[in-house]
This record gives sequence, C-alpha cells and structure tokens, in this order.
Amino acid sequence: MQKLKVFLGAAVMICALAVNAQNRYGDSYNRLGIQAGITYGGVNSDDFNTYKNTGFMAGLTTRAAVYNNFIIIYGVNFYEFNTGINIKETPTSQSSAADFKTTGVQINLFGGHKIIGEHLSFEAGPVLQINSKLKPEKEFENYFIEGYDLQAEDLEEISRVNFNVAGNISAGFRDVKFWFQYQYGVNNIFSKLNSEGLENKDSRAANLNGHLGLATAGIVVYF
Repeated sequence: MQKLKVFLGAAVMICALAVNAQNRYGDSYNRLGIQAGITYGGVNSDDFNTYKNTGFMAGLTTRAAVYNNFIIIYGVNFYEFNTGINIKETPTSQSSAADFKTTGVQINLFGGHKIIGEHLSFEAGPVLQINSKLKPEKEFENYFIEGYDLQAEDLEEISRVNFNVAGNISAGFRDVKFWFQYQYGVNNIFSKLNSEGLENKDSRAANLNGHLGLATAGIVVYF
C-alpha cells in the first residue's frame, strides 16, 4: 500500500509538471508518455550463488527539451524483479535455484543529449528505488541457503530504500520510442540484513554485500 501511494503521488506530480510545461512552451518541448519494459538481472553478490532472471517495469515518463540538443527525462515506474539464489531442502541435499522476488517504485531523473534529432539519444542519471522485501517462493521459505545455515526467509529484510545510477539509449520517432537501459545499485542492498543478527545463526553471514544489476528493454508512447 505504501509503494502504491508513492507511485500515485509521483505520477500525479509528473502529470502536473508535464501539463504546466506544455502550457508554457508548447507540445514539442515536453512530452508525457506511458512506458513498459522487460527487465533482466537481479542482485549480484559474491556471498551467494545468484542468477539473473526476468521481470517487468511500467509507468509514466516525461521527455523535455531544455537547451539545443539537451533533454531531461523524469518519470516514475512500478517494477518487479526476480533473483535466483541456490537453496537446499536440507543442509546435505542437492542444491537448486529458487526465485526471490521484490516489487517497488522507481523515480528517475535523467539528463541526455540528442544524437540524431528525435530519432536517437543517450540519457543517464540517478534512480531512487523504494522496494518490498526480497520474498522467496512460498514453498521454499524454509529451505536452506546454499553454503549457509540460513533459511530462505532469513534474506527477506533487504534495504527498502536504494539508490541506483542508470544509462539509457532511446531510439525511434517523435511519438514512439524504444529504449534500452542498464541500472547499477550504488548502495549495498543487503545492508539491512547485516543488522538482523544473521551472524548469530551463521558466523559466515556477517557483512553480506549485494548490488542491483538490471538491464531493461522497453517501449514508450508519448501523447
């Protein structure tokens, strides 16, 4: 519910800014769009055997011309990404991968430059991420994490507010563009886990470290 409130609040703010800019400068300077994409990636960590997986992202975005060929893109997206982590039914059984899912809201602010008019541009900037717990598939909650005396549910309490940086390429036409993006998590998404006392269950679980790595391909329609 909290993530929904953040998404709706940011969406209303973006719509208001877009309408105001269009009223002041005209449609060619500020375009409000709806976008959706498929993500591939997850949490990268040397502490666990992790695997990349697919998810999705969808939301609102605004593309504004600021000076010559320079642009600003700001938006809000709801997303879901999945990370595969090796687990075992018992500490001595064979390992297999299980999906750990998190959902949330991302708010981005990118600066960019048009390379070929409205047809090709490059953008980059910060992303504020507000996310849920890292939830394992329900049937695997009590399985053990490979290499640890920890259960899958012990990894749920990841950091809820994270900061990423992203690079983005947009290609297409004035009203429809395809975009390709890569995000890297600057902060340790497992930092909250390090205050959960997991080292009392397994001394190897001290100072866990992980960073988001997420590639996304999507489409945006402007109106």
